[in-house]
Amino acid sequence: MPKVLVVSYPFPPAGGIGVPRALAYARYLPRLGCETWILAPRRPAVPVYDPELIRLVPPETHVVRIFNPELPFAVRDKLWSRLRPPHRGEDNPTREPARSRGLKAALGRAAQSWMFPDAQKPWNRFAIRKAAGLIEREGIDAVVLNVNPYSQLQIGIELKRQYPQIKLIADFRDEWLGYYLVNFDSPTEEKRRRAAALERDAVEACDFVSTVTRDWVETLRARYPEQPAHKFLLTPNGYDPEMFAAFQPQARHDGKMQMAYFGTLHNNRIYSPVNYLAAIDALPAEVRRQVQTRFIGRVTAEAQPLLARRADVECCGFMAKAEGLRELQTADVLLLIATGSGSHAGKLFDYLATGKPILALSPPQGEIGELLRATRAGICVDPWDVAAITKALAEMHSKISAGIAVTEPDRQKIAEYSWPRIMQRFVSETGIVQASAAALCGVPA
Repeated sequence: MPKVLVVSYPFPPAGGIGVPRALAYARYLPRLGCETWILAPRRPAVPVYDPELIRLVPPETHVVRIFNPELPFAVRDKLWSRLRPPHRGEDNPTREPARSRGLKAALGRAAQSWMFPDAQKPWNRFAIRKAAGLIEREGIDAVVLNVNPYSQLQIGIELKRQYPQIKLIADFRDEWLGYYLVNFDSPTEEKRRRAAALERDAVEACDFVSTVTRDWVETLRARYPEQPAHKFLLTPNGYDPEMFAAFQPQARHDGKMQMAYFGTLHNNRIYSPVNYLAAIDALPAEVRRQVQTRFIGRVTAEAQPLLARRADVECCGFMAKAEGLRELQTADVLLLIATGSGSHAGKLFDYLATGKPILALSPPQGEIGELLRATRAGICVDPWDVAAITKALAEMHSKISAGIAVTEPDRQKIAEYSWPRIMQRFVSETGIVQASAAALCGVPA
């Protein structure tokens, strides 16, 4: 039986981004014939927690938690918000004195240099020590890095140096250099250089590098042409079918079209709801009165003013994932905002599992648009074209009011994005489990 160690900073009781992917490894690798260990921090410094998810981890999965010396997320986030410059596309209305801006910039550069590549770096030495012990004691065959945070690349590089016989797999949820650094960080030139060097070292050390979209697979192949093309794998995000076994769409009779957004709401270039709200405001008055939007999840501080004093918006706050999915049962349309053409939003796959129509504000020729056309699960609209968004909303409202189905999703195509099937392909393509054995294990979709 192959023995696999998954290193994952995001893991229950943490909630939110990255956790579904970690859970997929924890739940389905054992069903595919792997003895599985998860190495995770004892107290992850994350914005939200969902302890109920711990119950989804099967007893046969060994969860090893280690000390991570970090500030709580709220404290760290507040400190960083005082030091960092605004992200691209983010307003910066303050008018600080030049001396104050200079000091702030200097402190920001020092913080980025010291904490490179990210604030989770302090757990590295503890993770390396514990992982090394597991490799020696248990005879681990493969190590999978659930990246990001990108500091986990340093863990993988050191483990491969000490134990060259292990199979090392870096699984990137976000492309780092051209996507994450640009849109979610405020990097100095020094950080860009160091990030490029660290990524190259990791790619060279790894036996396989996996990421979530075809666009990003091709980006990595082109960036490292000297590496064998088969090293770079597509492992998309997915949904857990067992979480939707009791999902029951519920009809409402209030005459309104209820839009639902599930997940964290930001106000940055990728996830901002500004154009969506402008499109709502541009609807004819009689239609606008019948459109209600529910934001189910954490609303970041910079996004909160956008939703203030809007009677057509309900902010439900963060919910445990199971509770949030139940709230989607009464929605008419599921809203997705992701303006990066090469990215997939993780929530998209939970949306697909519901069978409800999706309105995606994303480049129509991008990865999300292509997936929605393939699954017939929704409509993709240029996120920068407010008039086009308004038109799509009006057309959806007209169909819903008339009792006409907005979409006719292809359930067989959607099932390809269930975690059981994705994990089965993953263990086969990486050679963790031989293809014939993986097929025989046969996990249900």
